[in-house]
Order: sequence, then C-alpha cells, then structure tokens
Amino acid sequence: MNNWLESFLPVLAQALQLPVTLGLLAGAAMTVVYLGGFCAEAWSRWRYSGEFHRLIARLKRGSGTTLQLEGIRFGFPARVLLEFSQTPAAVDKILDDAQLATERALGKLHFGVRLGPMLGLAGTLIPLGPALRTLGNSDFNNLGEQLIVSFSSTVVGLFIGALCFVMYAIRQRWYTQDLNDLEFVARTLIKPQEAQLVE
Repeated sequence: MNNWLESFLPVLAQALQLPVTLGLLAGAAMTVVYLGGFCAEAWSRWRYSGEFHRLIARLKRGSGTTLQLEGIRFGFPARVLLEFSQTPAAVDKILDDAQLATERALGKLHFGVRLGPMLGLAGTLIPLGPALRTLGNSDFNNLGEQLIVSFSSTVVGLFIGALCFVMYAIRQRWYTQDLNDLEFVARTLIKPQEAQLVE
C-alpha cells in the first residue's frame, strides 16, 4: 500500500505541473491587462477629477442644490450622479449597485493576490522532486533545468501577487472615497428634490 502511494503521488504531482504552469502564464497575462486598466483609470482620475471635486466642494458650502453635470467627465461617479438626476427616488438602489460594481472590480484583484503566490509555490515545489532524483543520478544539467523552472515559478507567482495587491490597495481607497462622495451628493441633492415633491 505504501509503495503504491509513494509511486502514485509523484506521478500526480507531475501531472499538475502543466496546469500550474498554464495558470501562472494566464495569471501573468491577466495581471498585465489589469495593470493597463489601472493605469488608464489613474490617468482619467488625475485628468478629470477636478470637476467632480469642485462639485463636492460647492455642495459642502451649500452653494447649490441642483445637479450640474456639464463638464464632469469623471467616469464612475459622474455616471452614478447622472442616474441621481434621472431617478432620485431610487437612490438607495443606485448606491447599492455602485457598491456591487466596486466589489466586482476589487474581487478580480483579490483573486490574483491569493491565487498568484499559491500557484507560484506549487510551481516551485513540483519540479523539486525530479530535481532531487537527478541529483542522486549526478545529472547536473537536468538538475539545473528543473531548478530554473522552480525558481521562475516563484518569481512569476510573486509578481502576480505583488502587483495585484498594490492595485487592490489603491483601488480600494479610490472606491471607498467615491462611495463616500456619492452618498454625500445623494443626501444633499435628493432631499431637496423630495421636499419639493412633498410641497
């Protein structure tokens, strides 16, 4: 029984090497795609967030209760604000949908934070079995190749996890501020409209 297990487990581990390697390559490609989207969003925020922040500042001063969207090109909050102007009675639903959208965006990065290092560790350990076997046979060329694959998997896995973690942390701060601002705008703009309807 023990001999059967001892012979089966290495075969199973070697069978997992191809899926793990493909998972690392796919994860690295997706991380590069996420990085491109992150850079584009950061550029958009840097370029267009001024109008949105001026709207927030004007509402804090109480200098207006009407929604002025002309010139606001800041994607996510501006789209939600446009919905406020159209359907003020559904503000709770709109805010809930906005929160779900941010959770979906962050969920992809959280997946990379967790899965990247796990695949990297698996990709590191799987080639070590054949490497130790070649070491016993004094096949140093094959040993070097196996170690290169092993350590490369570690680097790729850490690359995926580190980049996804940085993007996750920054985007979480962005979206938390967005939702806070949207809730403030909703309370400031929707209540006067409701009061007019009551009158």
